[in-house]
Order: sequence, then C-alpha cells, then structure tokens
Amino acid sequence: AKRAANLRVLQKTDPTTIDIIGSAPHAVLYEFNTSAVQWEKQNVEGSLFVTQHSQSPKYKIIVMNRNSKENLEVPLAASFQMQVREPYLIFRLDKGDKQAADDKQQIKGIWFHNGNERQKIHDVLSKVVKTLSVPGGQEVQTKCQNASPAPRTVSKKEAAASLMAALKISGSSSTTPVPQQKQQQQVKTPTNVQQTQAPKEEEATIQNMVLDKKSLQLSLMSLLNDDRFLDLIHAQYLKVARARENNSTPKK
Repeated sequence: AKRAANLRVLQKTDPTTIDIIGSAPHAVLYEFNTSAVQWEKQNVEGSLFVTQHSQSPKYKIIVMNRNSKENLEVPLAASFQMQVREPYLIFRLDKGDKQAADDKQQIKGIWFHNGNERQKIHDVLSKVVKTLSVPGGQEVQTKCQNASPAPRTVSKKEAAASLMAALKISGSSSTTPVPQQKQQQQVKTPTNVQQTQAPKEEEATIQNMVLDKKSLQLSLMSLLNDDRFLDLIHAQYLKVARARENNSTPKK
C-alpha cells in the first residue's frame, strides 16, 4: 500500500513513471567542493527512489525534496559511474546534465541514514547500469525489481469463468458423456493432445484466479442472465429459507 502511494506521488511529478525498483526512506545530497576539498551539504533531502519509466531515460534516481519544490533527478545511463565511500554513495554528474551547474562535471554524494540502505541502493543501481549496458537493454525489465508485478487485467468473461469454477459450475451446458472409444482415439492422437494442452492450462489458470472486488462485480453482472448461476443461487436461497422455516416452527 505504501509503495503504491509513493508510485502515485511520483507519477504526478512525472507521468512516465511506471515502477519503483528501489527506495530508501531518507537521503541527503552532498557536493564535493574541489576548492575547499570538502563535502558541502545541499538543500536536498527526503525519500530516495530508483524509478523505471516508459520513455527515455528509462531509469532515474529521484529524491523527493522536503526542503523545496526542486527535487533531485538524475537520469541513469550505461556510462553512470558511482562508488561507495563511507558515509556516501558517490557519483558524477556529466557536463550538460540539468542538475550540473555552469556546465561543469560535479561530484555528488548521497548520505543515507542506514548503511544497509546505501548498499541496497548501490546494488540496485549496479544492476540497472548492467541492464543498460546490454544492446537494447533499455527495453529489458531489470532483474533487480523486487516489487510485485502489475496485476493482470481480468476480462469479464474470465472473471465469470473464475467465479463459476469456484462455485463448481461447469463452463459447458452439455452433460452428454463422450463415448469411451472416442476418448481413447483422442488420447492416442498426438495432434489432439497438443491442441487440448493449451486450453487445459488456461482452464487451470482461471480456476486458480483470485478475483478482486471490481472483478467480482464484473463477473456477477455477466452471470445475471446465466440460468445455471441463477439455479445455484435459487437452490441456496431455498435451502436457507427452508432451514429458517424449520427453526421457526414450534415443536409439539
């Protein structure tokens, strides 16, 4: 739930955001001053996210800044360089990057509240850079994604079939048995086995499907005109009504 809320906030800032593949609750941005030879704290701190996008650049580091409306946004590429040096995760901003002032290469450091979080983000970024280094890697889903995949869209027909399977209602209105001889012929024919394998797998998927509230609503709407479904509901209704009647009848 928290991850979904964070994703919605990020999508308001950038509608191309499609996923969060890494995060840390608190990070602070530092910049290395080459003249003074020291790290200087910047006016950027907040929750850090490594995000995936539908458009180029496919991956970014984003810090949702609590101190101002200007967030840190670093696009990731195969040339992205970084290293862990206590207590920072150090990286360079290339010339021309919108975060680099005066068109100069800058050395940035991100401080994390927890060293384990720093290492986790480093590992996530390493896998992203490795993915981007592969030809066509921008179209490859990163293996470092530890979030659950987006839920599969369920059609009204599939939702109805799933509900009927859960209620033990056959998807076919025919009850005519297949002759034994014909069944044996089908089993012996390799072509028939291959043709029926996919439907069986699909049927198993539908039977194991767990419907959310919206999908359940769609399935109920589609089953209102199904006599088998209505017969089952009516039979259950009569069962409850008769049990209530029996319980309310005074014993002699």
